[in-house]
Amino acid sequence: MLKCSPPPSKALSPHAPVIHVMKVKPNKVNLIIGSGGRTIKSILEETGVYAIDARDDGTVKITARDMESLEKSKNIITNLTMVPKVGEIFRNCEIKTIAPYGAFVEIAPGREGLCHISELSSSWLAKAEDAYKVGDRIDVKLIEINDKGQLRLSCKALLPDANQEPGSIKQQTSSSVKEKVVYKDDIIKMTTRRSKRKKEVEPSAAENATPKTLENSTADSP
Repeated sequence: MLKCSPPPSKALSPHAPVIHVMKVKPNKVNLIIGSGGRTIKSILEETGVYAIDARDDGTVKITARDMESLEKSKNIITNLTMVPKVGEIFRNCEIKTIAPYGAFVEIAPGREGLCHISELSSSWLAKAEDAYKVGDRIDVKLIEINDKGQLRLSCKALLPDANQEPGSIKQQTSSSVKEKVVYKDDIIKMTTRRSKRKKEVEPSAAENATPKTLENSTADSP
Protein backbone atom coordinates (compact mmCIF):
# COMPACT_ATOMS: atom_id res chain seq x y z
CA MET A 1 0.00 0.00 0.00
CA LEU A 2 2.88 2.39 0.73
CA LYS A 3 4.25 1.78 -2.75
CA CYS A 4 0.91 2.36 -4.41
CA SER A 5 -0.29 5.44 -2.44
CA PRO A 6 1.66 8.69 -2.91
CA PRO A 7 3.22 10.35 0.18
CA PRO A 8 1.42 13.32 1.77
CA SER A 9 2.25 16.72 0.41
CA LYS A 10 4.71 18.77 2.49
CA ALA A 11 2.98 22.05 1.60
CA LEU A 12 -0.62 23.09 1.30
CA SER A 13 -2.16 23.61 -2.08
CA PRO A 14 -2.16 27.26 -3.16
CA HIS A 15 -5.93 26.94 -3.60
CA ALA A 16 -6.52 25.70 -0.05
CA PRO A 17 -7.90 28.28 2.41
CA VAL A 18 -5.66 29.35 5.29
CA ILE A 19 -6.82 29.99 8.85
CA HIS A 20 -4.79 31.91 11.41
CA VAL A 21 -5.73 32.54 15.05
CA MET A 22 -4.08 35.36 17.01
CA LYS A 23 -4.62 36.97 20.40
CA VAL A 24 -4.89 40.69 21.13
CA LYS A 25 -5.82 42.61 24.25
CA PRO A 26 -9.60 42.53 24.79
CA ASN A 27 -9.80 46.33 25.02
CA LYS A 28 -8.24 46.57 21.52
CA VAL A 29 -10.95 44.58 19.74
CA ASN A 30 -12.96 47.74 19.08
CA LEU A 31 -10.02 49.16 17.14
CA ILE A 32 -10.17 46.19 14.76
CA ILE A 33 -13.92 46.45 14.27
CA GLY A 34 -14.15 50.24 14.09
CA SER A 35 -17.21 52.46 14.14
CA GLY A 36 -20.06 50.49 12.59
CA GLY A 37 -17.59 47.84 11.39
CA ARG A 38 -15.90 50.34 9.08
CA THR A 39 -12.33 49.32 9.97
CA ILE A 40 -12.82 45.58 9.62
CA LYS A 41 -14.57 46.09 6.28
CA SER A 42 -11.67 48.16 4.99
CA ILE A 43 -9.23 45.39 6.00
CA LEU A 44 -11.30 42.82 4.12
CA GLU A 45 -11.38 44.99 1.01
CA GLU A 46 -7.69 45.89 1.14
CA THR A 47 -6.28 42.41 1.80
CA GLY A 48 -8.88 40.19 0.12
CA VAL A 49 -9.21 37.76 3.05
CA TYR A 50 -12.42 35.79 3.36
CA ALA A 51 -13.36 36.66 6.93
CA ILE A 52 -12.08 38.18 10.17
CA ASP A 53 -13.74 37.06 13.39
CA ALA A 54 -12.84 39.26 16.38
CA ARG A 55 -14.24 38.13 19.72
CA ASP A 56 -14.60 39.96 23.01
CA ASP A 57 -11.93 37.87 24.73
CA GLY A 58 -9.28 39.11 22.26
CA THR A 59 -9.29 36.07 19.95
CA VAL A 60 -9.06 37.01 16.28
CA LYS A 61 -9.49 34.36 13.59
CA ILE A 62 -8.49 35.22 10.03
CA THR A 63 -9.62 33.09 7.11
CA ALA A 64 -7.69 33.87 3.96
CA ARG A 65 -7.36 32.46 0.46
CA ASP A 66 -3.55 32.47 0.51
CA MET A 67 -0.56 33.25 2.73
CA GLU A 68 0.08 36.62 1.10
CA SER A 69 -3.35 38.05 1.96
CA LEU A 70 -3.15 36.42 5.40
CA GLU A 71 0.17 38.07 6.26
CA LYS A 72 -1.06 41.42 5.00
CA SER A 73 -4.19 41.35 7.16
CA LYS A 74 -2.21 40.08 10.15
CA ASN A 75 0.23 43.00 9.88
CA ILE A 76 -2.62 45.52 9.72
CA ILE A 77 -4.27 44.05 12.82
CA THR A 78 -0.94 43.99 14.66
CA ASN A 79 -0.36 47.66 13.90
CA LEU A 80 -3.92 48.55 14.91
CA THR A 81 -3.60 46.85 18.28
CA MET A 82 -0.05 47.91 19.11
CA VAL A 83 0.41 49.85 22.34
CA PRO A 84 2.53 52.95 21.66
CA LYS A 85 4.04 54.87 24.55
CA VAL A 86 3.56 58.55 25.27
CA GLY A 87 6.70 60.40 24.21
CA GLU A 88 7.49 58.18 21.23
CA ILE A 89 8.46 59.94 18.01
CA PHE A 90 7.25 58.71 14.61
CA ARG A 91 9.13 59.87 11.52
CA ASN A 92 7.94 60.45 7.97
CA CYS A 93 4.25 59.84 8.70
CA GLU A 94 1.62 60.50 6.05
CA ILE A 95 -1.31 62.86 6.53
CA LYS A 96 -4.39 60.85 5.58
CA THR A 97 -7.20 63.33 6.27
CA ILE A 98 -7.46 67.03 7.05
CA ALA A 99 -10.35 68.35 9.12
CA PRO A 100 -11.17 71.90 10.30
CA TYR A 101 -9.78 71.04 13.76
CA GLY A 102 -6.58 69.26 12.67
CA ALA A 103 -5.04 66.45 10.64
CA PHE A 104 -5.19 62.67 10.97
CA VAL A 105 -1.71 61.21 10.65
CA GLU A 106 -0.91 57.55 10.02
CA ILE A 107 1.91 56.51 12.37
CA ALA A 108 1.71 52.84 11.27
CA PRO A 109 -0.26 50.97 8.60
CA GLY A 110 -3.87 51.23 9.69
CA ARG A 111 -3.11 53.23 12.84
CA GLU A 112 -3.91 56.93 12.84
CA GLY A 113 -3.83 59.70 15.39
CA LEU A 114 -5.11 63.26 15.52
CA CYS A 115 -2.71 66.16 15.34
CA HIS A 116 -4.80 69.11 16.51
CA ILE A 117 -4.48 72.38 14.61
CA SER A 118 -2.83 73.94 17.66
CA GLU A 119 -0.13 71.22 17.50
CA LEU A 120 0.59 71.45 13.76
CA SER A 121 2.78 74.55 13.83
CA SER A 122 4.57 76.80 16.28
CA SER A 123 2.67 79.76 14.81
CA TRP A 124 -1.10 80.32 14.80
CA LEU A 125 -3.07 78.71 11.96
CA ALA A 126 -6.58 79.64 10.86
CA LYS A 127 -6.93 76.38 8.91
CA ALA A 128 -4.89 73.22 8.78
CA GLU A 129 -4.78 73.54 4.98
CA ASP A 130 -2.71 76.70 5.37
CA ALA A 131 0.30 74.57 6.35
CA TYR A 132 -0.30 71.04 5.06
CA LYS A 133 -2.28 69.00 2.58
CA VAL A 134 -3.31 65.36 2.29
CA GLY A 135 -0.32 63.21 1.37
CA ASP A 136 2.29 65.36 3.11
CA ARG A 137 4.70 63.57 5.41
CA ILE A 138 5.64 64.96 8.81
CA ASP A 139 7.33 63.93 12.04
CA VAL A 140 5.06 63.70 15.06
CA LYS A 141 5.33 62.95 18.75
CA LEU A 142 2.75 61.03 20.76
CA ILE A 143 1.67 63.29 23.63
CA GLU A 144 -1.53 61.59 24.90
CA ILE A 145 -3.61 58.42 24.74
CA ASN A 146 -7.20 58.86 25.93
CA ASP A 147 -9.45 56.28 27.58
CA LYS A 148 -10.76 55.10 24.20
CA GLY A 149 -7.25 54.39 22.93
CA GLN A 150 -7.26 57.37 20.56
CA LEU A 151 -3.89 58.96 19.92
CA ARG A 152 -3.11 62.66 20.22
CA LEU A 153 -0.07 63.72 18.23
CA SER A 154 2.02 66.87 18.06
CA CYS A 155 4.20 68.23 15.31
CA LYS A 156 4.94 71.44 17.22
CA ALA A 157 6.71 69.49 19.97
CA LEU A 158 9.48 68.62 17.48
CA LEU A 159 9.85 72.13 16.05
CA PRO A 160 12.14 74.86 17.42
CA ASP A 161 10.41 77.81 19.05
CA ALA A 162 9.85 80.31 16.25
CA ASN A 163 9.27 83.17 18.69
CA GLN A 164 12.64 82.72 20.37
CA GLU A 165 15.35 84.96 18.94
CA PRO A 166 18.69 83.40 18.03
CA GLY A 167 21.21 83.80 20.79
CA SER A 168 18.59 84.59 23.41
CA ILE A 169 19.46 81.39 25.26
CA LYS A 170 23.12 82.43 25.39
CA GLN A 171 22.22 85.89 26.65
CA GLN A 172 20.00 84.44 29.38
CA THR A 173 22.74 82.05 30.42
CA SER A 174 25.43 84.75 30.55
CA SER A 175 23.19 87.14 32.48
CA SER A 176 22.37 84.47 35.04
CA VAL A 177 26.09 83.77 35.50
CA LYS A 178 26.82 87.47 36.00
CA GLU A 179 24.10 87.75 38.61
CA LYS A 180 25.58 84.83 40.51
CA VAL A 181 29.06 86.36 40.42
CA VAL A 182 27.84 89.73 41.69
CA TYR A 183 25.89 88.07 44.45
CA LYS A 184 28.94 86.05 45.44
CA ASP A 185 31.14 89.19 45.56
CA ASP A 186 28.60 90.90 47.78
CA ILE A 187 28.79 88.04 50.24
CA ILE A 188 32.59 88.24 50.27
CA LYS A 189 32.49 92.01 50.88
CA MET A 190 29.96 91.66 53.67
CA THR A 191 32.02 88.93 55.33
CA THR A 192 35.18 91.07 55.10
CA ARG A 193 33.45 94.08 56.64
CA ARG A 194 32.10 92.02 59.50
CA SER A 195 35.50 90.51 60.25
CA LYS A 196 37.10 93.98 60.35
CA ARG A 197 34.45 95.22 62.76
CA LYS A 198 35.11 92.31 65.07
CA LYS A 199 38.86 93.08 65.13
CA GLU A 200 38.27 96.71 66.11
CA VAL A 201 38.05 96.38 69.94
CA GLU A 202 37.18 99.40 72.05
CA PRO A 203 40.05 100.67 74.28
CA SER A 204 39.86 99.64 77.92
CA ALA A 205 39.30 102.08 80.81
CA ALA A 206 42.95 101.73 81.88
CA GLU A 207 44.17 102.89 78.48
CA ASN A 208 41.90 105.97 78.55
CA ALA A 209 42.88 106.95 82.10
CA THR A 210 44.94 110.15 82.58
CA PRO A 211 47.74 110.70 85.19
CA LYS A 212 45.41 112.80 87.34
CA THR A 213 42.84 110.06 87.41
CA LEU A 214 45.48 107.58 88.52
CA GLU A 215 46.68 109.89 91.32
CA ASN A 216 43.13 110.38 92.62
CA SER A 217 42.46 106.69 92.61
CA THR A 218 45.70 106.06 94.54
CA ALA A 219 44.86 108.74 97.15
CA ASP A 220 41.38 107.39 97.71
CA SER A 221 42.64 103.87 98.28
CA PRO A 222 43.22 103.01 102.06
